[in-house]
Formats: sequence, structure tokens, C-alpha cells
Amino acid sequence: MSENENLEEKSGAEKPETESDQQADHRPLIEKAAEAASDIEKATYKPFANALEWASSLVYAVLVMLLLNLFVFRSITVDGSSMNNTLQDKDRVISTNFFYTPSRGDIVVLQADRIPNQVTGKYGEPIIKRVIALAGDTIKFDFEEGKVYLKKAGESDFELLEEDYIAAPTVNKLDRHSGEEHTVPENCVFVMGDNRNRSLDSRSLLVGDVDTDLIMGKAFVRLFPIDQIKWL
Repeated sequence: MSENENLEEKSGAEKPETESDQQADHRPLIEKAAEAASDIEKATYKPFANALEWASSLVYAVLVMLLLNLFVFRSITVDGSSMNNTLQDKDRVISTNFFYTPSRGDIVVLQADRIPNQVTGKYGEPIIKRVIALAGDTIKFDFEEGKVYLKKAGESDFELLEEDYIAAPTVNKLDRHSGEEHTVPENCVFVMGDNRNRSLDSRSLLVGDVDTDLIMGKAFVRLFPIDQIKWL
């Protein structure tokens, strides 16, 4: 075979690239460009989608907090000194009435329809006291010694209350009790402030035994001041 024939065969083996071949070679690039454009489009709308999701979550959280505050938890500011030294004026506490049944020693928030607020003198404002006796319990005082005795419902003996939470011994009679025994009527509780000699409470004819329907809930934590947060 001549040299010219070899050149002709090589020349014939290398076919010219057609237009369809060129399009095939560029197709992957076109597809990648389309995918990149799609990603850019998605990225453009993503912040708006995230903003809508954030706004929806915020609205949901606010609604949940409102419902909890209305039906489960309540924030109350302490007015006055009747609960010293356990609680101070302007302390903020959280109370709950969720499946709540009063117990002796509980600090409760009362809807004071018959009790004037110690600071404002207005009726109907929430006040805070401690439950001392329940319905059927009998209570008596020794105002000379500043002691309080309790006979629980169904029991036969009085016991001296160990009250490490009071600011001072109970020597103030107010106008209702002079030391005689008193049995708490049905559906009521007997309440007093921890600052016994500066508290208007069930020892007074103005207050008397408090109907349990007036209990808004149990105060279970002090949130303010921040440096004095504690469980009650």
C-alpha cells in the first residue's frame, strides 16, 4: 500500500463533527445550567418561606401563652407587707389553678371581693395569703404567747403549729377572735398572712372564712426579683 493510500484511509477515519454531535456534547452543560437556575430561584424564595414559618410559630406561641395565662397560670404582683418575710412588696409570683385543691400551708391568690387591697384599699383585686385551716378543721389562738393551735377535721387533739415562715408571733387578735375555738365551715378555708401582726385576714370580721370559689390558684414560684427566684 502506498503512502498516499495510507493518508487517504486516515483521513477517511476522522469524520467531521456534525451539528447534532455538538449539541449532544453541550447537553450536560445546558442541564447543569438549568439546575443551577432552579436552585437560585428556590434560594430567592426561601427567606420568605422561612419568614412565614417563623411568623406562624410566633403566633402559635403567643396564643399558647395567652391560653396558659388565662386558664392555667397567672402572674400576680404582691401588694403590701402582709406576707413578709416570705414575700415582699412588689414581688412577682406565678400561680396555678390547674387541678388545684387547697392544702394547709399553701400560699394562695384570692379574688378578694370582700377584702380591700392593703395598698389601694380597693375591692376585687387579687391578694395573697396562706391557708392555715381547711373545712372541718378547728383553730384556736393563744394571743398571750403568740401561738396557734389546730385540730384537723376528724381528729380529737389540738397540735401546736410550727410556723417557721411567720415574721413574728401571732399576738394581734383583730376583731373576730379572742382565743376561742373556731371550726372552719364547709367549702371554706381559714387564711392568714405570714406577717401576722400586719395582716388583714380570716381573724377579721371583714374577711372571715374564705369561700374556696374565691381561690384563684396556688402561688408556687417567685419570679421577681430575679436574684430571689425560689419555689414557694
